[in-house]
Amino acid sequence: MISRSALTVPNILTLLRLLLIPFFLHASFRGMYTIAFVLFVTAAVTDILDGFIARRLNQRSRLGALLDPAADKMMMIAGYLFYTLAPLAERIPPWLTFTIFVRDFLIVMFAYLLSTRVKVTRFPPSLAGKVSTVLQAFTLATAIAVNGLTPSLRWLAEFLFRAALLITLFSAADYIRRAERMLHEKLLEFAPGDRNSSAALTS
Repeated sequence: MISRSALTVPNILTLLRLLLIPFFLHASFRGMYTIAFVLFVTAAVTDILDGFIARRLNQRSRLGALLDPAADKMMMIAGYLFYTLAPLAERIPPWLTFTIFVRDFLIVMFAYLLSTRVKVTRFPPSLAGKVSTVLQAFTLATAIAVNGLTPSLRWLAEFLFRAALLITLFSAADYIRRAERMLHEKLLEFAPGDRNSSAALTS
């Protein structure tokens, strides 16, 4: 059960975003791309609102810190998988979806290793990562719109596919550099003669 203290406005908006995912997929599978587009944009608006309200009203919570990125990733994974694999007039290229998924996997892996090996508890998103996420969402929204609302914007979708690939690759490289720098800084904190610490890091 979720405690009443955890039912803040940002968390309610995040839960709403999670509930929109099955309706978004249902509309997509039924070929109701205009409705799918509206649901996706609604989810994006709630994402912006819950972050703004959490900061403005100081309603950050541990539950929100877990639910918010989970809701974002679930919507993006569902959308990218459907609009890549479904037989549509305009599909997201498999190479873009594969690159995005590999990049996200690498980020999770590096965050996990930094947390468990050298006790780095914070691995905040970089500017390149934020830009990449926004562009990926805009690319998905455009792909949905081209299949329903505005087929004339196919040229924009094709451009965004390539732009999203480039910024995703750049952000992945940026995260790797940041992970290496954090690891190096943590290693410098250990005394040179502390063999036990060195052994723990390399095990």
